[in-house]
Amino acid sequence: MERLPEDAAKRLRDFLQRLEGLGSRAIVNYIAYEFEVGGPSIEILEEAERLAAREIEELKSVVELIKELKALVV
Repeated sequence: MERLPEDAAKRLRDFLQRLEGLGSRAIVNYIAYEFEVGGPSIEILEEAERLAAREIEELKSVVELIKELKALVV
């Protein structure tokens, strides 16, 4: 089974520690877990990219909702 180079695996773990957003952490955890149990895979990265794009769209909707609520509260 192919492994991620140790420096890349360390960078992934370090990056994960700096993340605050739950969606972001979940996606990077998914990558780290899948790479650990199954080895590096372009399919995992493509799926993670789809998940991240979906998360971005959802966050844009959240920002719009917050703007609407701020208009009601102010």
